[in-house]
Amino acid sequence: MKNALLLLSLWVGIIVAAYAMVYWDRGIEPPLPISMLEPAGSTYADPDGRFSLAVPSTWSLEETETLVLLTDPSGKIEVTAFTVEESIPEAALLVALGIVDADPASEAVAVEEIPAVGASERAVKIAVPASGNEVSYGLAYLHNGESIVFLVRGDGKALETRAEDLEFIEAGIMVPAAAGEETSPAEEASPVVEL
Repeated sequence: MKNALLLLSLWVGIIVAAYAMVYWDRGIEPPLPISMLEPAGSTYADPDGRFSLAVPSTWSLEETETLVLLTDPSGKIEVTAFTVEESIPEAALLVALGIVDADPASEAVAVEEIPAVGASERAVKIAVPASGNEVSYGLAYLHNGESIVFLVRGDGKALETRAEDLEFIEAGIMVPAAAGEETSPAEEASPVVEL
């Protein structure tokens, strides 16, 4: 009986030691949660509350009276956001992209309906053919009779490199501005600036 008890104690010790080696925290940091791996950034809200967008932490932001300009760290990509008093988002984008009087046969413009965000009524995306190394496309969201336009221009390779940042910016677009972004009543009453 003593031998059986000794063997049982030995087996229990081996099992506890194996458990400790496999499951015991040996000072290894646990993996980061998925939310920590997403690009860090902030949210920009239009002073008039018409739209908001996500800004990657490494990008610079410049605001003027008529538009917001985001620039990537290399300076090779620009994202411009502004509003236009135009109730047809496609027309607003064509004007913004400079394709108004172009010959339709030479300019193969790709127009795509995209999901509307927030309270926007319609949304479209227009991609224009690459000109040399430069690639450009635009997004427009119709809200309250005006189009909120987002233009992306930059070097094709830079756009590929920064694709994750561009997805982050586009995923953060909200029309009107995201809830929690407060504007003062004076800002809400200010007129829309025409471009």
